Amino acid sequence: MTTATGLAARGRPTRASRRLALAAVCALALTACDRIRQLEMERNAEAVAMSSPEVRHPIGFAPRTETLDVEVPPGADGLSPNQQVDVYRFLRRFRREANSRLVVMVPTGARDRAAIARSLQGIQAQVAEAGIDYRILRGTRHAAGEDTPSIRLSYRRPVAVPPPCDDWSEDVGRNEARIPYPNWGCATQRNLALMVDNARDLERPQAEDPRSAERRSVTWSAYVGGDAKSDKDAGSDAATKKTPAPAASK
Repeated sequence: MTTATGLAARGRPTRASRRLALAAVCALALTACDRIRQLEMERNAEAVAMSSPEVRHPIGFAPRTETLDVEVPPGADGLSPNQQVDVYRFLRRFRREANSRLVVMVPTGARDRAAIARSLQGIQAQVAEAGIDYRILRGTRHAAGEDTPSIRLSYRRPVAVPPPCDDWSEDVGRNEARIPYPNWGCATQRNLALMVDNARDLERPQAEDPRSAERRSVTWSAYVGGDAKSDKDAGSDAATKKTPAPAASK
């Protein structure tokens, strides 16, 4: 006869109580195993972070404004050839590295408004041909130290900021924990930030340029005409086209 507490009449645990106790012990063991596994995963994540230069010494980014001043001398009939080249190059740089809208600042209060209008029309034509969205701001805009008014083109782009590499607080000769020293990987990150030409390459992948239409036409013509050759055939042809050795003199 058993009591309500799960004990036999003589005070011994019943079979059901033993099963419950065993299940509780197993559940506790599984919980402990899960906790140990979670701690190991956290330690591994910390170890990976401490061994990654990108995490320990991240490269920062700061905005920078790029400008181009197009001077408008009195009586100017649009843009000069040199100014057209300057605007073209500036727009190419804008498409490659800008992360903002193109701004065109037009001077006001100048005497020769017709010359400014003609120069602005030339700039707008090049911007429209490049397919770039822009906005026009009107205000006083003169070249530095000169009385000649100028039309300013500007945009903002990111600049890579190198991390500081000045933490030599630990002894690099003795490390029982095998943890990288504080400056580990910093020089690589710093050199990369100083050398990169376009900081947008570090932020996200750039779009691919279209393939050459001329080269595609040549390749397709060779394929259709049956002249397409594999690398193996090209190598054999190169071997057969070698200059033969001169005949031995009699």
